[in-house]
Amino acid sequence: MSHSTMKFSLLFALVLTTTAASAVDYKTQIAPIFRNKCYACHSTTKKVKGKLALDDDKLPEQIGAGKNIIPGEAMKSTMFVNCTLPDDDADVMPPEGKNKLTAAELDLFKAWITEGASLTGGGAAPATAMPAAAGGALKWTNTEGKTIEAEFMGLEGDSVLLKIPSTGTTHILPLSKLSAESQAQAKAAVK
Repeated sequence: MSHSTMKFSLLFALVLTTTAASAVDYKTQIAPIFRNKCYACHSTTKKVKGKLALDDDKLPEQIGAGKNIIPGEAMKSTMFVNCTLPDDDADVMPPEGKNKLTAAELDLFKAWITEGASLTGGGAAPATAMPAAAGGALKWTNTEGKTIEAEFMGLEGDSVLLKIPSTGTTHILPLSKLSAESQAQAKAAVK
């Protein structure tokens, strides 16, 4: 067994045993970042620049396909991407290097989006944000023939996002580590 095959087998096993405790929680982990780093310019209690309010009651308007936060796709989410731009970029947030998100905060923000950008608990995407192709748990098989049941959450580059129903946790797995049938299943789900 090659090193990469063994590594993938271990990851597949971990996917089966991971608990929801590892999911990022909006209320305790993400909302405080927004309050501390974004509310000065993006809150109805202070001011709303760029028509972007991040208050708990306004945030759902920013989440979904074609919006500022795209569940399961951090690198396509304008809010996340703008927070990672160089200080001299005109679109960087926060602007002018003021109150930038730390590496740990960026990691949490990215994980929250990747897990589905849930406002009610870690790991579960809002019902309106689920891809149309997602319709419950499907069987996914890796290149070694090991199978798990998970919900398709989307594609991110050359990886598939799969959510384990029992835990609500979303995992990113390289398409190349899935069987040809599972790869085709993932690609067909986005059409």
